[in-house]
Amino acid sequence: MYRPITAWLACFALLSLAHAADHHIDATFGGPAIPGWTRLFEMGAGLQDEKAVAFARTADGGYVVALEAAGGAANGGNGKSIGLARLDPNGKLVNSGFGISGRVFKDAFLTSVTDMTIDALGRIIVVGATPGPGGLSDFGVVRFNPNGSDDTTFAGFGATTFGFDNGGDNFDDAPTSVLADPDGRIVVAGSLDFGNSDRRFGIVRFNVNGSLDSTFGSLGSAGNQRGTATTFKNGKAAYASRILRIGDGSYVITGTSVYSATDTDFAARIIDPSGYQLAGFDGSETFPIDEPGPGGSFYDGVNDAILVDPTTILLVGNASGKFAATRITVLDDTFLNWDASFVGSAIPSRPNRYVGDTLSSACESAALSSDGHMLLVGGTSSTSVVGWTLDSPSEPTGNSLTYIGLVTRLNPDGSPDSGFGVGGTFLYAAPTSGNSPSNYTGFKRVRFDGSHPVIVGSSVDNTSSVSDFDGVITRLQSDVIFANGFEAQP
Repeated sequence: MYRPITAWLACFALLSLAHAADHHIDATFGGPAIPGWTRLFEMGAGLQDEKAVAFARTADGGYVVALEAAGGAANGGNGKSIGLARLDPNGKLVNSGFGISGRVFKDAFLTSVTDMTIDALGRIIVVGATPGPGGLSDFGVVRFNPNGSDDTTFAGFGATTFGFDNGGDNFDDAPTSVLADPDGRIVVAGSLDFGNSDRRFGIVRFNVNGSLDSTFGSLGSAGNQRGTATTFKNGKAAYASRILRIGDGSYVITGTSVYSATDTDFAARIIDPSGYQLAGFDGSETFPIDEPGPGGSFYDGVNDAILVDPTTILLVGNASGKFAATRITVLDDTFLNWDASFVGSAIPSRPNRYVGDTLSSACESAALSSDGHMLLVGGTSSTSVVGWTLDSPSEPTGNSLTYIGLVTRLNPDGSPDSGFGVGGTFLYAAPTSGNSPSNYTGFKRVRFDGSHPVIVGSSVDNTSSVSDFDGVITRLQSDVIFANGFEAQP
């Protein structure tokens, strides 16, 4: 997506005469030091790294953001701690009732922090990898009370682990996604490395008290183990991304299937409510984007998935270094297929797919607005992007930033929304604590607060190097008033 600097300047010249467009930062959010943004870092504003991994809404309309922080005791002191930040609905850290000034840091003996959710009772569930037998990793699950304190009703002290190891064989297990069932049981999915290029995804379920749900899965009960470990295609390596619960209580695991050394595909598979895959490879399908890449490669990878409705799923990720998305449907609870109403990029030879035009980009997540528009977020290191913005009238003469936040809005049919930013896409550099453009900004997750998109990610508190990562959260303007598309366009 090459945009000459003159085009971006012209865009701002017009915008300065028009209303605050819906791709603009909402200055009433966060602040007051940095209007529109809140930087999330450890107490005392030290220099350790904290990277946002997920966030969720609270019952009062606020947010809890989960961060991966440096300094955990695992891995010889090179592990990761869990950081939690509690914010009010306007993006400000709460003053009381949650940790110290709205922050909690917990060393749960993890080597990574990868996802979080909030259950129906407001309890915060965080997952990450933890050291297991043989120096390899297991799933780690930690639950906090709504006020950020340890939930000692969960597994006795607030945390538990699970490994897919069996019969003395140890495997590397890395959780990537967690969800809470309506009854409070916790489902965790992730990627498993069985060695010799045997990569699978694994799913396990825990009871409300943190014990293993022995009724779930297809592995058998050897060593009191349960769960499911499988692939999307027979004999093809699989990598997990997101697990979703669909209308009938089944689960859909989404991720990436390896077709060949130069070809990977979007993929999804149905798992029934008891944790069993359907017979053979029924209910499992790949959805190749097949955007040509360097050397004729076709690398497609799913990073996130969201429910559009109880049986429709939006898959987002990358295709040869570009934003990519497609929409799939669940038919009769047993089959997966493309959603033919998703037009996407309208490429005749590759229907029902969206592929962006910004090189060297990573789409991390997506959200759905009430009117059916889809917002895709991530970042880009593309040197062809020479215009960037802090949502102000002034711009530099070129993009010298290492990485910059990238947001794309799609129409309900999956085509780029020309009413958002420039051709459906806009760039964002988070301000540093000194209110200068950060050298690195990458967005991780997005949700809608009514008609306002709220985005979390990470940016360095540095204008010239990639050092001192902090979590960041921001909110964009709403387009409700101008949703008919008649607003002034750049």
